[in-house]
Amino acid sequence: MFKLWSALRGIFQKFNLDYLIVFILALVVFSSLQGTFTLPEPDSFYHAKIAKFLSEGQVLHQLPWLQETDLANNFVDHHFLYHLLLVPFVMLDDPLVGVKTATTIFGSLAVLAFYWLLKSFKVVYPFFYIIVLFVSRDWLWRASLVKAPALFLIFLLLAYYFLVKKRWLDLFIISFLAVWLYGGWPMMIALTVFYWLACWLLSRSFAGSWRQKVTPRLCLMKLLHLVVRKKRRRPVTEITEHSQGAGFKNQNLPWAGLAATVGGSVAGLVINPYFPANLHFYWVQIVKIAIINYQEIVRVGNEWYPYSPFNLITIHPLICALLIMGLALVVITFKKQSVHSLTWGLLALALLFLTLKSRRNIEFFIPLTIIFFAFSFNCYLKQFAKEEIKKIFNFKTTCLGVLLSIFVLTFLFQAPRDILAVKKDMLVGFPINHYQEAAQWLRQNTPKHSVVFHSDWDDFPFLFYYNDHNYYLTGLDHTFMYEKDQEKYWLYENIISGKEQEDLAKKIKENFNADYVFVEKSFVKLESNLSSSDSFKQVYEDKKTKIYQIINND
Repeated sequence: MFKLWSALRGIFQKFNLDYLIVFILALVVFSSLQGTFTLPEPDSFYHAKIAKFLSEGQVLHQLPWLQETDLANNFVDHHFLYHLLLVPFVMLDDPLVGVKTATTIFGSLAVLAFYWLLKSFKVVYPFFYIIVLFVSRDWLWRASLVKAPALFLIFLLLAYYFLVKKRWLDLFIISFLAVWLYGGWPMMIALTVFYWLACWLLSRSFAGSWRQKVTPRLCLMKLLHLVVRKKRRRPVTEITEHSQGAGFKNQNLPWAGLAATVGGSVAGLVINPYFPANLHFYWVQIVKIAIINYQEIVRVGNEWYPYSPFNLITIHPLICALLIMGLALVVITFKKQSVHSLTWGLLALALLFLTLKSRRNIEFFIPLTIIFFAFSFNCYLKQFAKEEIKKIFNFKTTCLGVLLSIFVLTFLFQAPRDILAVKKDMLVGFPINHYQEAAQWLRQNTPKHSVVFHSDWDDFPFLFYYNDHNYYLTGLDHTFMYEKDQEKYWLYENIISGKEQEDLAKKIKENFNADYVFVEKSFVKLESNLSSSDSFKQVYEDKKTKIYQIINND
């Protein structure tokens, strides 16, 4: 049996069949999730529509379909590269089926890149971590959305490989492309900064400087010393044994990597179809929406609301256990840890903070935490293998045993639940013909470019996909409407919530220049106000929606 296993292992290693198996497994998982006639969220329709415009040779610099936002006259496609990659898929018979196919392939490639990174740095049992990734509910869900983060994860993993291997030109290029791909491109810079910091921490540790009492003044003096001194730092050689593949041997701190990443990101911003408008857009997107986040004022998307610590622990006990285990291993075996474990640990902690602020960051927190644990545990195993038998039963081993027990229990209880939950969530998504009939009625029965007042901001992607004949008010993120005109924003909110009842036709016509009102039947108060007014005439109805025409706004 042992000889058979050794022979099979040799065949797998020779022909890299393990990569093929991982990719096929990922394809099976994502195909099963995408094998429905639904899409999980409204933005899927928007991404498909923008890709369709690109397939027809149209690069949009204005989005007049969002009349009451800054994007109407100053549109920035911060997913430009992602939409370009979707073009071949939306040219299929049904673009919506095409983007589902693309999502399956992109998600599978992300899993393959995850496996490749671990194997490239000689992490033992990398396939085990693939299974952990597959049973992480929120990651599987987010990777199944028609969005760019799965592709961005590939870019992030490639960037780390290029950084460690000192392939500065490749790092510059991948940083450049990341800006065109996804609005989370600052994470590339964060990765490089944390790598630099991990190198510095290990070099200081092995130089013995941590024996000194750490004070704020000492930290400031050391930082100034690193910045202003002319003499080069003594090469870091003592940590190479614990940093396989890290490229530390006889090298200084990775300033060139930091320069390549920042330089590539800046180049991506400047050499850009949307420069300089993209600078203001990123200020709103990154600072006002992601960091400041008007969630207490504006009805933003669910993904921008916080993930409470309690929910994070109860929904993802396995990932939280891995994070705790990884941190414990780093603390008790710090000098045996590699630059890899420290880098990904810092990044995982940063993503933990961001996840607690906005739940959408769970899509990165989960895979980065798994990578962090994989590297930290790998370092521990190497140390453990060198231990003498008489030292096996020590405090460190006891801690590890307790943590592993937690891991096994959480794995057994969580895996079946999460896979079934994701499948259920996909099944209750939006049908691919959502609002199609109402949108087609508007296209056939209203003047071109006439404005439609709609009952919620997330109606936009469906209406926009099936009908670019009309214009609408707000969408993508409600913050863009709030930023343009707060007075109109509150008037709109009061109308759709039913609070505004007097002179509705006049207010809608004069403030929003709309002659038609599209209302989803779940907005009961708004629908009641419209139906009880002589100024509105119902001209369309289906199971979910109604359309009213303004006939009198005196």
